[in-house]
Amino acid sequence: MSRKPPKQTKLKTDTRISCRDRALRLLASRNYTAQELNERLVREDYPAQEVESTIKWLTEIGYVNDRLTAELFIDHRNRFRPTGVHGLRFELEQKGVDPETINAVMNSPDQDYALAYQLAKSRLEKLQHLRVERQYQRIGSLLQRRGFNWDVTCKVLEALFNSLLDTDLEKV
Repeated sequence: MSRKPPKQTKLKTDTRISCRDRALRLLASRNYTAQELNERLVREDYPAQEVESTIKWLTEIGYVNDRLTAELFIDHRNRFRPTGVHGLRFELEQKGVDPETINAVMNSPDQDYALAYQLAKSRLEKLQHLRVERQYQRIGSLLQRRGFNWDVTCKVLEALFNSLLDTDLEKV
């Protein structure tokens, strides 16, 4: 009976991966803004100085680009979870995107209206079992929660229900 030789274990001198490698691995899965990446790496106990130099290096080679990240974020939101200008602005501020970049990549008022109308129309199909007043309230609330401004919400409600807000509130 032959015996297997014992497994040789590697001496682990440094089990921790470098800050650059970790940042590259994070960026392989999705785009991060500079602030998000900074927070993530600091949370994983990398030294702040090393994190700053890593982010500077990644920015120089084009792997961290806040404007591109913001554009892709807004595109993704427009396609899969329509959100108004106010909601998008709030989310991008949370991600650390500067106000000038936010203003440059934000949806136009026409896009905002089109997204709100499309969202309201698709949701209205699911609310057909409710009274018209209740449908009106639910659609209005949905649009407000999603960050659409009051003017856009009123225009969409008027277009969908062919009435003015004041006359509908008198019925309720």
